Amino acid sequence: MKIILFCSCVFLSLIFTDGVFALIDDFNDGNDSGWNRIQGEWSIDNGEYVQSETEWTTTTTNETYTRSFFGNENWTDYTLEAKVRMEGGGETAAIVGIFFRVTEKTPEGDYYYFRLDARAADGPALIKSPNTILQENVNKPSELEQDYILKVEVEGDNIKCYIDGELEIELQDDSFPSGAVGVGTFNTQGYFDDVSVNGEGIAPNPVSSEGKLAATWALIKQDR
Repeated sequence: MKIILFCSCVFLSLIFTDGVFALIDDFNDGNDSGWNRIQGEWSIDNGEYVQSETEWTTTTTNETYTRSFFGNENWTDYTLEAKVRMEGGGETAAIVGIFFRVTEKTPEGDYYYFRLDARAADGPALIKSPNTILQENVNKPSELEQDYILKVEVEGDNIKCYIDGELEIELQDDSFPSGAVGVGTFNTQGYFDDVSVNGEGIAPNPVSSEGKLAATWALIKQDR
């Protein structure tokens, strides 16, 4: 059973689903407070989180991707979902995706990365840092200027990755048992919106601050 709670002056409230909390950022407040920008040029435009840097320097280290991280490195099992889009750039390999189980919110932090790829011979892939492909479904390129809903469900060493509600990748890997989440790109302008994280122990507060009481907002950005 899903119950959506609203209180006065709260634009987007907490969501309860079978005792699991949802943490949501829709960027409608015009800022990315609480996010750790790791490389890239980040901004908020029209209620979307935008990464506009298309240049790159490496494909072999933890610095491969432009990215911005959010959340607690102690989060373990959860569902991460976000709307993503690629626009422009991509002379080498236009890539966009979501990060999960980020071990630390720094350039050195390890991570998993579920990504889309616009190259004709490539396709959706699950990456383990620094840039090791665990699985790629080749010859399934994604389109520029098209929105996709990416979702990852991670429980123990089981990882499931979805595109627009369809299961794309499922495998087992135990390299990183816990970590924060994030969004990011390679060699393309990336647009992100409606980022949500659902899991036991994740703070029952929304991230977007638009229209919220000051006391509520003060609690939102604490690292739980």
